[in-house]
Amino acid sequence: MKKLFIIPLSALLFACGGDPKDASEIDLENFEERISYALGADMGANFANIPEDIYSVLDKQALEDGFYEFLTSEDKKSEDCQDILRTAFASRQGIDTTDHSMKEISHCYGSIFGEMMRKSLTSKKALDQVNADIAKIGFKDALIKADTLIPKEERKQMIVDFNNDLNKLVGEEFISDAANENTEGFDDSGYILVETEGSDGAPIDLNKEYEIVYTMTNVVGDTIISTTIDPSLSDLENSQVINATDIVLPEGWKMAAKDMKVGAEYTLYIPYELGFGEKGLMNQQSSSYVIPPFSALKVYSKVLGQYELNTVAKERGKKVLEEAKNTPGAYVDESGFVLITLEKGEGAKVPEGSDVQAHYILSNSKGEMVENSYMMSMEQGQQPPKFSLNGVVDGWQKAVPMMKKGGRYKLVLPYQLAYGEQGNGSIPPFETLSFEMEILDFGEPGTLVQPRQQQQPQITEEQMKQIQQQMQQQQQQQGN
Repeated sequence: MKKLFIIPLSALLFACGGDPKDASEIDLENFEERISYALGADMGANFANIPEDIYSVLDKQALEDGFYEFLTSEDKKSEDCQDILRTAFASRQGIDTTDHSMKEISHCYGSIFGEMMRKSLTSKKALDQVNADIAKIGFKDALIKADTLIPKEERKQMIVDFNNDLNKLVGEEFISDAANENTEGFDDSGYILVETEGSDGAPIDLNKEYEIVYTMTNVVGDTIISTTIDPSLSDLENSQVINATDIVLPEGWKMAAKDMKVGAEYTLYIPYELGFGEKGLMNQQSSSYVIPPFSALKVYSKVLGQYELNTVAKERGKKVLEEAKNTPGAYVDESGFVLITLEKGEGAKVPEGSDVQAHYILSNSKGEMVENSYMMSMEQGQQPPKFSLNGVVDGWQKAVPMMKKGGRYKLVLPYQLAYGEQGNGSIPPFETLSFEMEILDFGEPGTLVQPRQQQQPQITEEQMKQIQQQMQQQQQQQGN
């Protein structure tokens, strides 16, 4: 691991006569100066991703000043700047300078990145290991696309290594402090389990599912994952149902479960080896880290109840179905679905196997909206969905032919007639679903929905991104 040079914070955050004035004066043999330049340049390089017509009108000096000011001042926060930037970039015609000057907007834009870098270094207790004046030079060079002092690929790897080293160091210190403060909770495997509220409940069984209140934070207390929606709500209202295969439960939690009981509250300190390891946890949607590599973690958890797998979803589903069955005028089909007419249609009934055009609002058994075709059509400027009754879930195939054109209905499907024991995407296994549907049109097969042509599989843009990410990860692993 590279040596991290420790020098006084005051010597870094305030300019002095010996600081380099430009890239030509930076000593690349000095690790502190090299990493400082690299980190600043990496922040400045973010501006290469914005459209040229916007970038060209930004005040580069104000960008640089905002970056440096918020990097070097712990008192400054960019919250006000967020509002300024939202207003400035709300128009599709370009940057709106009606309320704020281009200099003010640019200063705010730069401040976002200065604060981001300061918070990142502070969280790793490494702010005193970076020279802010040299970071400013790197940021400025990146803005004018002159950040060639260190080759970009080398710079990226250097920053990755630097962050990984810092995560290891601060994580080791975090776990060591927790072990010293909670000697009785230390386990030879490396985790520290602290019981903050006891219980006479049953031991945790890893083969079951849990109704759990759960919060995971990093070493400085920033929340990473939490079931809590509102602290003023009850534990039950803030709980979620998960099981031991869920990604939010790291290996350390599963190992510590042998000493946990239902109803008790625990705080668990987990070293990176028992967390998400050297790879961390990636957000596949944004290609960023949810949990960076080598991260130690702190987990608060309270299991309110544990049940056989999928029990909660089944019981919730039964309750939703019973409520629907008790609705006046509800039709209960022998196959299990419940159909409630909200507004009678004046048109003909939909024939079996037809093509259908319909709006729908899909809710799960907790009453949460999962999909809304009205909103999707409005936001994306698309027509209402069209589908073939021959290609939808069994419940739609059975129930839609009982609906009339122009009618509105509520359809409740037990999991057997929806996505079954496997689930589908955002629909978990054994989930009872409710649809509010409006039948707009129907026609013979092939009139609204074109039959799919047999063709060679094509790689989607999202799949291509995933492949590229995997290749990059493999290259990084090979490089390490």
